[in-house]
Amino acid sequence: MKRRAFTLIELLVVIAIIAILAAILFPVFAQAKDAAKKTQSISNLKQTGTSVHIYIADYDDVLPQAAYRQSNVNNVIISVYDILQPYMKNKQILISPADGQGQSWKDRLTGLGLAVSTGGVERASYIPNLGLFGENLCGLAGKTAYTPVSNHAGLQEPVNTIMFFDGYIRKSFPDLNFYTFMAFARHADGVVINFADSHAKYYKWSSVNSIANDIPTPTGSRAPVYYSWRVDTANCGTSGLCNTEGKLQSVPIASTGYTANGTAGPYNDLHGIPGTNITDSEDTATCP
Repeated sequence: MKRRAFTLIELLVVIAIIAILAAILFPVFAQAKDAAKKTQSISNLKQTGTSVHIYIADYDDVLPQAAYRQSNVNNVIISVYDILQPYMKNKQILISPADGQGQSWKDRLTGLGLAVSTGGVERASYIPNLGLFGENLCGLAGKTAYTPVSNHAGLQEPVNTIMFFDGYIRKSFPDLNFYTFMAFARHADGVVINFADSHAKYYKWSSVNSIANDIPTPTGSRAPVYYSWRVDTANCGTSGLCNTEGKLQSVPIASTGYTANGTAGPYNDLHGIPGTNITDSEDTATCP
């Protein structure tokens, strides 16, 4: 029996069908891959929240500090990542699967003439709420105040109090203030967040402003709302969403200048404690 070869037309039809199927399926595969990364990120932050709760059980319900200077070593900084490692026993938990190697905490400190502790965490994708965890960098140049640590039992709204979130560490900035630690929409234009009651959840970027928005800020608070994600069409296009490291790096960041509706001031500010006047990470205590 004589075998007939495919004609050119038949080959072109097959190729066209394959191309159409690829165009349909590849975005589906990409969405499925991103969904898997988002699920893993939620798991990472759930485990991080659990480690915080184990820590506070050992320390009379007092939360760890986000950062402080190591005793007798002027340039070494101990971070909350380091403090929680004995409870995590896995540095990889701090790296989002959508963030490659993670943000370089080590490089950020090195640029300021500081260093991580020996064997400490060098990279992380998740940013601590600096208002909640507090910090004490007294002794560093220009540092005259610090943010006290919080007591978990004293939180008025633990279910609405952010602990960690998908974040970006702004590079080449001359300090370690809260407005250089920004939220980052890594997952389908959204961010994974965990809360002081230890639950973790995914939020579309436009929904972040709904967190704790029914809790009024007391008189004297620096910001009009506890958590805010404002648009920036000047630097990030018509959507106003800055969803790449380059765009986040280009956003003008001011430590002051809030307006009544929260559209000014720091970009992607997820620092603060609902029910108090700490609406970012105001340093309220004077350095000794």
